[in-house]
Amino acid sequence: MAKIAVIVDSSAVLPQEIRNSYNIIEVSIPILFGQETYLGGQDITSVAQLVSMMDEKKDLPTTSQPSPAQWEKALTEAKDAGFNEAMIITLSSGISGAFQTATIVASEYEGLDRVEVVDSKLVNMAEGAQALLAAKLAKEDKSMDDILAALTDFRSRLGVRFVVNDISHLKRTGRLSRGQALIGGLLNIKPLLDFDIAGDGKIGAVGKVRKMSGAKDLIQEAFEDYLSKVDFPVRAYIIDANNQKLGDKWLKDFSAKYPAVSFERAAMDAVIAVHTGDGAMAVIWTRDYQSYGDQA
Repeated sequence: MAKIAVIVDSSAVLPQEIRNSYNIIEVSIPILFGQETYLGGQDITSVAQLVSMMDEKKDLPTTSQPSPAQWEKALTEAKDAGFNEAMIITLSSGISGAFQTATIVASEYEGLDRVEVVDSKLVNMAEGAQALLAAKLAKEDKSMDDILAALTDFRSRLGVRFVVNDISHLKRTGRLSRGQALIGGLLNIKPLLDFDIAGDGKIGAVGKVRKMSGAKDLIQEAFEDYLSKVDFPVRAYIIDANNQKLGDKWLKDFSAKYPAVSFERAAMDAVIAVHTGDGAMAVIWTRDYQSYGDQA
């Protein structure tokens, strides 16, 4: 019987205690300040720390992708822990080359019987929840093919909306691919964004507002449309980038308005905040990963 390891990058923002309980291995994404390299999730662990470093260094950071050696090290760690197969889940290939690099490493790695690489088409808890689902099913002794099928279904049920205070970071890092004409050059506009989950996994603008309250209203409209069409348990994540007070308020408001939904709070990963900037807010929703498998 196959023993399957699950490997994710640090943008999945899974706390160490959660990773340990599910035997999930993490690979850190580099954050670059000029010639200096820091590892997301290790050297830089929060958006607040990232913002402080930006102020201190008077420089704007960029991100890279995990090196082939990092992916190979994670696979070897899985092998040494007694696993004979592995599944790597990466952040969206629409904003990073991690998926392509991990795929090359996986195809050449000889220490395991089988290695599959999955493009999450998203980031943060949308990626993290896929890792949790895969690890849950692996613990239930599901096959690799069964887990891949469950993840395909899971991604088809994902939705996301997020809003940033300043679109310049996404433009600067080249991560905005759709809807630039919608935003234009207007000042004091907060763009409402999503990921093309069914397509190339890239970020695009789907609306614009002047205040966070307006963004929340539009996100609720999209969320309510989603809820009106589903017949399965839903889990949603309220995510903030160094905007904890507003995140807590959104969690309270959403939980009161949609009591049948399981809500969780999460912080945005510093790697993603390089592209969104300080103060961004996001809501991710999908079928509850705990409703899959034997212990649903």
